[in-house]
Amino acid sequence: MLKRLDNIGIAVTDARRALEFYTSKLGFQGQVTDGEGAVSLGDISLYIFESKSPAPATARTDSYYENPVGLDHLAFEVDDIESAAAELETRGIAFLGPAVGAPGEFRFRGFHDPDGNMLYIIQKP
Repeated sequence: MLKRLDNIGIAVTDARRALEFYTSKLGFQGQVTDGEGAVSLGDISLYIFESKSPAPATARTDSYYENPVGLDHLAFEVDDIESAAAELETRGIAFLGPAVGAPGEFRFRGFHDPDGNMLYIIQKP
């Protein structure tokens, strides 16, 4: 029956701006043309498309139990959360706060994409 998750769709206000963010800041590969396209990182593919909605939704927060119903976030595993965060900060990523979790435990740190979608880097023990 279901074989694997093929892609995750992300509605954005500006597809080219989203492409720039996901490729240059996060290291995805791909392209966007005519307001839509796909980028990938390993086995994850994001289908990016420009929404026709007149206003963007309110940005999600890292208090995910208080966010509205719907897909909440994307989380990307890293080997070392401190070095990954430092590298992402040099690329212009602004984190919402420090890493949550003690060294040696599950840790995470959140940030937004240009349209307010919630993203995390995570480090598993």
